[in-house]
Amino acid sequence: MKMTEPMDDPLNTGDLLEFHKTSMGTKSASINGRNLRISLRQWKMFHAVIDFDGFTGAANNLHISQSSISYTLAKMQEQLGVSLLTVKGRKAQITEEGKILLERSRDLVRNAVELEELAENLRQGWGPEIRMATDPSFPPTLLIHALRKFSSSPQNIRLSVKDATLDQAKKALQENTVDLAISTQMILGFAAKELIEIEHIAVAHPDNPFFSLRREITIDDLETQFQIAISSSNDYVNADVNYRLPRYSRFWNVSSLDRAIGALRHGLGYAWLPKYQAQRWLEGHQIRVLPLTNGCSYKTTLYLIFGRSIAADSNAKKFADVLQSCSERQC
Repeated sequence: MKMTEPMDDPLNTGDLLEFHKTSMGTKSASINGRNLRISLRQWKMFHAVIDFDGFTGAANNLHISQSSISYTLAKMQEQLGVSLLTVKGRKAQITEEGKILLERSRDLVRNAVELEELAENLRQGWGPEIRMATDPSFPPTLLIHALRKFSSSPQNIRLSVKDATLDQAKKALQENTVDLAISTQMILGFAAKELIEIEHIAVAHPDNPFFSLRREITIDDLETQFQIAISSSNDYVNADVNYRLPRYSRFWNVSSLDRAIGALRHGLGYAWLPKYQAQRWLEGHQIRVLPLTNGCSYKTTLYLIFGRSIAADSNAKKFADVLQSCSERQC
């Protein structure tokens, strides 16, 4: 059946993604010559409806009409043969099928953005690659500031960055697959400098039963719920010099901040998150800071660690110096 699209919302069929997976021997996603039916633009509209609490918020954020979003998502659900949203009263609510597809589609959009950035770097003929492994709590804006400052020099660079746990960063340094690492601990055998402190806060959904207690939250209270933990975050954290949170047995490990926020926004458990990352959700009143007896925040120090192969006059060393300078100004 041919559908007529509204004039203010032409779907760009050119952005349909032919996505190829090469890891673990996976074949092309366009199996048997069948192209993918959903565009990145459609997925981004779906994300906006969820992230901005409905069609009105999504329309305001994307600067398009509500009717365009409504039409696009209706067509998207028809193409998939799966219901992503249901409308109860005047509010759109995500279905169980939609929850399953939501996080996977976020990864898809994120990978597509990174792919285009890589293509742009190649088009500009950027120079030797600097390889970095960073703790996920490190603010990416600092990397961007450092890259802009460094790229003002005549010689351009390519920067390859991947998130890494402490163990993954250690292994990458030992195997010489990265030039620099940013981690929560110094690693024996490698030169390191203190880079920046990151403040973490304890947060939960505003409707979490913790807040109905109308008192400060204790360690015993925390043990009654799951802790949503990003897989690379520390199980042990120092809230202050005299207080150390225990290792909890009731963990729900997720792979990214997006997944942690998604779990919290659905009322599941609580989490310790970097404050700068949680700020937009706090300002939107979608999560709240837990009033803990021993303090609702703690700080971790991130270290800049140098690979053994870095020469004093190398691009990696020069970039590290610029990054250190940008971090000191940020502090």
